Amino acid sequence: MEDESASQTADFAALYDAIYASRDDAGFWLSVAAGAGGPLLELGCGTGRVLVPLARAGRDVSGLDVSFAMLARCRAKLDREPPKVRERVELVEADMTSFDLGRRFAAITCPFGGFQQLRTVEQQLACLDRCRSHLLPGGTLVLDLPNPDPAPAAFARDDPAGGAAAGGEATAVTVDWSGGRRIRWWVTVTGYERAQQWNECALTFEVIEPGGATQRFTETISLRYIFRYELEHLLVRAGFRVVALYGDYDRAAFADGSPAMIAVAAPAER
Repeated sequence: MEDESASQTADFAALYDAIYASRDDAGFWLSVAAGAGGPLLELGCGTGRVLVPLARAGRDVSGLDVSFAMLARCRAKLDREPPKVRERVELVEADMTSFDLGRRFAAITCPFGGFQQLRTVEQQLACLDRCRSHLLPGGTLVLDLPNPDPAPAAFARDDPAGGAAAGGEATAVTVDWSGGRRIRWWVTVTGYERAQQWNECALTFEVIEPGGATQRFTETISLRYIFRYELEHLLVRAGFRVVALYGDYDRAAFADGSPAMIAVAAPAER
C-alpha cells in the first residue's frame, strides 16, 4: 500500500544520508584537508557526510549550512563521536552568500554541487566575496561541480540514469536502509529554463518497509548549471585565480567527458 499523504513528514536529511552514503569523494576531501595545513570551512556541510570524516582524521573544520534539519542530523552524528572529534568541529546555521564568522581558514570547500544552489550571478559573487574574506593568506577555495551537459535532458552526475528529459523519470535506484527498509529513489526534471541555466527537479523517495508497505516522499530542488569558462570568469571577477581544474576526484585533468568540474582557486594579488 502506498501512502503519499506522509510526504509532509519526511526526514529528508536521513534520506539523503542513505542514498549518498556510498559516494567516493571522501578521499579527495581528506587530501585537500591534509594539504591545507590549517582550519577548514565547508560550505553546505549538510549532515556531515564529509565533515565528520575530516574531524576524525584530526582536522579542525567548521561546517556551514542554511538547513536546520541537516545540521541537527550532523550534530546527532557528532554526539556519538569521541570528545576529541567533537572539539574539532564548529557548526554554523547561515546562508553561504552572507556569512561572517569572524575568523579565517586555510581552505574553504563546497562539495557535491552546493554552489549550484545559487541561482543568480549576484548570489554567486556574494558567496565568492565571503569566501575570499574568510581565507588566510595562501589559502585555497575548492568548488566541486558537475561537468554540465547543455542538452535539456541532462540533470547532474548524481542522477543514476544520467538525466531525464523534462517531464520524464530517470531510472530508479534502490538502496538498503536501516531496520530492513529500502529506499527506491529517482529524479524527475520538471522544468528546464535554458536562458537562466537552471533545472527544476523533483527528487522522489519511496521507503519500502520489510513487509512491503511503501511511503512516497518528494522534494523539489532547483539547480543552476555553470560551464567551465563561466566559472573561471566568476572566480577572476571575485578576485581569485584558478590554480587547478580537475575532472574527477582522482585529480585527472578536466576534459570533455569528465564527470566533475572541480576548481581549485586562490586569492589573486591585489
